[in-house]
Amino acid sequence: MARILAMGTLPQTVVITGAGSGIGRATAQAFAGDGWKLLLVGRRLSKLEETQASLPKPKQATLAALDVGEAGALASAVDSFAAEHGGVGALVANAGINPQRTAAADTDDHHWEETLRVNLTGTHRSCQAVLPHMRKQQGGAIVTLGSIAGQVGMALRAAYGPSKAGVIEYTRNLAIDYGSEGIRANCVCPGFVVTDINRDWLEALPKEQHQQLVGKHPLGIGTPEDVAAAILFLCQPGARWITGVDLSVDGGYTAH
Repeated sequence: MARILAMGTLPQTVVITGAGSGIGRATAQAFAGDGWKLLLVGRRLSKLEETQASLPKPKQATLAALDVGEAGALASAVDSFAAEHGGVGALVANAGINPQRTAAADTDDHHWEETLRVNLTGTHRSCQAVLPHMRKQQGGAIVTLGSIAGQVGMALRAAYGPSKAGVIEYTRNLAIDYGSEGIRANCVCPGFVVTDINRDWLEALPKEQHQQLVGKHPLGIGTPEDVAAAILFLCQPGARWITGVDLSVDGGYTAH
């Protein structure tokens, strides 16, 4: 029978990408409140410093300002963090963009390639950075960030939707490839949550369209904290037999 790793033996250390705002910041706050040591990763140091200052103990967090889509950029920061804190217990691959809301015919090459580079390739490179440490310690939890746009068809998501569908399938492959080594991988797929990425778009919607959007969520539009709570759970001992799942945290949107 396959061994189920006792998760309490893993280091309570987490790497969070896209930690400068929104779901990433809320996730950092959730893990910090649970006593974890954090490596906060994002493009802008000033935003990471704001996240760090919002934590109950700012010294819990180490900061790394870099682009996860660039080859090798994250690995050295993760290696240093792991050396200092005795390994990497979890990864939250949250970094993502949605720069252009267009149909296929109107999606230019630049936005297509940049969306996939950050959302899908960035997730892949984040996982590559932590996997050597998780394999060495024979365990770990990876949570990637998908989207309901990767689970169901949506208008004007010609690049974003496929990038997130790719993240979901990539996560399933992680679960299969590394489960025997005690490494779990799950994908959280948020519904419409008010974040820095979509706030302007949501506020610009005509009143009728905004009401229609809210109405598609039986529980209403969510908050970054709603998503962060699910992410934290998937990295805790209570989730030790959960892997390969794409978990919709969407207020019921995909129940239709």
